[in-house]
Amino acid sequence: HPSLQHDQYPKSLIEHYLRASSKIKKFERAGFFKRFAPSVDDVQADFQRLAYSFEESGIQQYAAMCHIGYAKCESFGGAPQREAEAYLRAARCFRQAHNEIGLLQLRALHSGFREGALHCYQRAAERAVDDGVFKAAILRELRQLQRQLESTSSFASPAHQIHDLETGAETSGQRGDYRSALQHYDDIVDNVYERRGARMYGELLRRVEVLRLLLLVHLNLPPARQSPAHIKLIEYYYGLAQFEARPGSAEEDASAERPGAFVPEQQQYALAEITCAWVERKMCDLKHLLRDFGAEFGDLSPAERQLLRVMLEDLARSY
Repeated sequence: HPSLQHDQYPKSLIEHYLRASSKIKKFERAGFFKRFAPSVDDVQADFQRLAYSFEESGIQQYAAMCHIGYAKCESFGGAPQREAEAYLRAARCFRQAHNEIGLLQLRALHSGFREGALHCYQRAAERAVDDGVFKAAILRELRQLQRQLESTSSFASPAHQIHDLETGAETSGQRGDYRSALQHYDDIVDNVYERRGARMYGELLRRVEVLRLLLLVHLNLPPARQSPAHIKLIEYYYGLAQFEARPGSAEEDASAERPGAFVPEQQQYALAEITCAWVERKMCDLKHLLRDFGAEFGDLSPAERQLLRVMLEDLARSY
């Protein structure tokens, strides 16, 4: 079936990317890299191959994430100039994704790609060894991007916007417009983080994180429609399922602006299994895991329960 093969093609690339990125997390946790040196070389080669494959497929944000993975491998080997070059490649991929998505008017993705590019330019400038032509090129591109950012600040409105966004998301969900619901939930997270208010909104962020992850699974968005924040969310929970990550919590985490910060540990592990079944296309497992999730956690919000119902009905038609 040709359309099925086409659907599987990026999926297998994504799976390779998630596996490589969960290995990197293992090296970072170990804290000493000498004995992992051969493995780091293998993972680095994986990231390089994947970056080119994603670029050829026109999926620039995943190409950018692969260049970031490659840069991290260079940092383990103590090669700052090559690390800087990889961050520059990542920044340019994010900018390309930003320019392409701008034509489609997808607001939430737009700001995510720009932030990604900004972060990578800054990392590249920090790691560049000399102050010559290479660093001047980075700073020139960074200044161009900052000028664009200053002319379009993202959130000028007051805090009640968060309530409006959640109401909008729920209305979209009831209408069956799940892409719009996901965008509203993404905007809530951006809004809370931009105000540095994560700890004030712990329960909201827990609920929104569960809904965003379930919506990503339900929508099965093509990689080109995933924002850097979506990729991080999928990556975090997939890594947890592979036992490459530890569940995070806001108590032990200074920033609290990251996946898992407000989701209880048991819920995180359940979401990790759901993510893993989805990534690996184990759809019957996914159906049972979603049912278990609804049964195990009695305090889910009406919006979470409604979405679980829709997902189970949808899966029951095919599996």
